[in-house]
Amino acid sequence: MIVRSFYLKKQFAGHIAALCTEDVIAVIRPERAIESLFSEAIGITIDQKKNAQAQMESIKAYFYSLEQDPAYREKVDSTLETLSGYLREAMYVQTSRGAIQDYVMAKCARLCAEAIGLKAHRPLLDGTELMICHSVQHFDWQESQAQIRQRCVPGQIIPGGYGRLTTGYIVRVGKDGAHLMASLIGATLEAESIEFYVDGRAFPSEAAMTYDEAAHYCSQEHAAFASSAVWPAKNADIPIVVKDITDPAFEGTLISGTSSHATAVIADKDLDLITVYGTGLLGRVGMSGAIFSCLAQSHVNVRFIAQTSSEYSISFAVKSEDKDRCVYAIQSLFKDNPLLPLDDVVVANQKVGIVTVFGSRMRNLPGTSAAVFGKLGAAGINIIASAQGGEELSISVVVDAASTDKAAELLK
Repeated sequence: MIVRSFYLKKQFAGHIAALCTEDVIAVIRPERAIESLFSEAIGITIDQKKNAQAQMESIKAYFYSLEQDPAYREKVDSTLETLSGYLREAMYVQTSRGAIQDYVMAKCARLCAEAIGLKAHRPLLDGTELMICHSVQHFDWQESQAQIRQRCVPGQIIPGGYGRLTTGYIVRVGKDGAHLMASLIGATLEAESIEFYVDGRAFPSEAAMTYDEAAHYCSQEHAAFASSAVWPAKNADIPIVVKDITDPAFEGTLISGTSSHATAVIADKDLDLITVYGTGLLGRVGMSGAIFSCLAQSHVNVRFIAQTSSEYSISFAVKSEDKDRCVYAIQSLFKDNPLLPLDDVVVANQKVGIVTVFGSRMRNLPGTSAAVFGKLGAAGINIIASAQGGEELSISVVVDAASTDKAAELLK
């Protein structure tokens, strides 16, 4: 049995359906084009208080082009009518934008999966019944695995990416829950392999990678799938093959536990490095915890952390779009907490990029850091901050935003 996860491209719908054979469990994620149309319809209805009829007509035309079956088209009409009514009602009730988005997009995923199921003559299984969450942030692995063992059999088509709270509300699972779902299903049912079909080459120059190397690569903002999708397969030691849906001849990149001796470089852009420093931090137990707790409460994701043993400063990188929210949260922490005598603490930020060199070949290899720093220094690129994990699989350096591309190219 094989588990396959597809990023749906309308022009390849027939090819995807042909890959959904009786020995395959297929997880389908909508393509960005139709997700964007739904997002636009939500914005016009909820934010502008206007009728999104034009967007709904475009959405209907998209689904009609996927499958000509009259019963399917009736289902499309019925679903879109229901969603239009739901959005009109949502204008007048206090429902979070995230909850609205998740509910609507789950319906979108189901319509996409139903079209593929009709083409492949395969039954549909509701993916929201498999992925169980206790809250938006708390995914229940054990209960989800129990549902998978009870409900999943080869030959099924599953709309992916969305789960259900114990209260019944539908929620998005992670950054890209479709591939995570496929990985979890494959691990739970001990599949022969798990295949991710993505839009383009996920790993342009690598034919094979270890689980850890793939997780490092997928940590970047615009990766083809989230690193969380790797862990279920790693825990069960089941290989993942990442293929390009637009290039059927491409054999794919193998992700497994076998050392690949690969070294790769990735670059993250559009980041701000926030540095909190001052003598008020010295020896103060819980200071790092307080800072990162306030960032978590502000829904700010931290991409990089560096702190020296002097305890004089702590630096972390966030997406530039989160910078103002991040600085405000930290300044509020200092201002509102009378137990923190931090009058001399300064919060500074600058535009940066992060270049990461990673790979299993780096482990226990003396001189790796020297080679990285030496090459950048010789090229006149200043390293603002750096960090290396104790697993010796990666080194990240923070450089000025304008130097990011040059630094990445030098280290390849």
